Amino acid sequence: MEEVPPEPQPPPPDRPLLRSLLRTEMLITLPTLFISIALAYFSFVQADASRKMQRTETWPYVSYGTDNSSPEVKDEISFSLSNDGVGPARMQEMEFVYAGRPMRDPLEYIRNCCAAEAAAVAKNLTFTTNRVDGVLRPGEKRSFIRLAKTDQNTALWNKLNDERWKVAVRTCYCSIFDDCWVFDSRKQQPSEVKACPADWTKFAAQ
Repeated sequence: MEEVPPEPQPPPPDRPLLRSLLRTEMLITLPTLFISIALAYFSFVQADASRKMQRTETWPYVSYGTDNSSPEVKDEISFSLSNDGVGPARMQEMEFVYAGRPMRDPLEYIRNCCAAEAAAVAKNLTFTTNRVDGVLRPGEKRSFIRLAKTDQNTALWNKLNDERWKVAVRTCYCSIFDDCWVFDSRKQQPSEVKACPADWTKFAAQ
């Protein structure tokens, strides 16, 4: 008996309504997605700009200086740190290097630079020191060693006046946002660091 071929199936009915709905949904979804991405990017850029502005408005800049006179005393040798930035500097560490060797305190420095002159006035040797840690306010200058010239210590004062140029200072300080820098008086600009070094020979002025 001869087989009868199956009747061809009619094509699926056209669904213009479904296609129209899909197109409408895509037209709604894609702009919403683009708007969401744009808003997220704008929020990121705004937060980054706000962060940079905050850093700029609280940026400390610590520098080192030495003088042989002051507004109060005409002949006074001083070693000082200044904050020339616009935000407070949280002083973490300081290294005081004389002739390539780190000194632990002012007395060690005096013994190494001017031992004979210091011994001659041992009984009358007086100088002023100040702390090098804590917070250094914007515009503040802190002298951590001061030696005023007197009739008794003239030789020591003159020797120290020459030897002070062999001193280099490194200090690490941070802003209120924990951004930290290392300043080295032998270099032109401070270097930003993730954390203050822990292997320095810490100088204690007090």
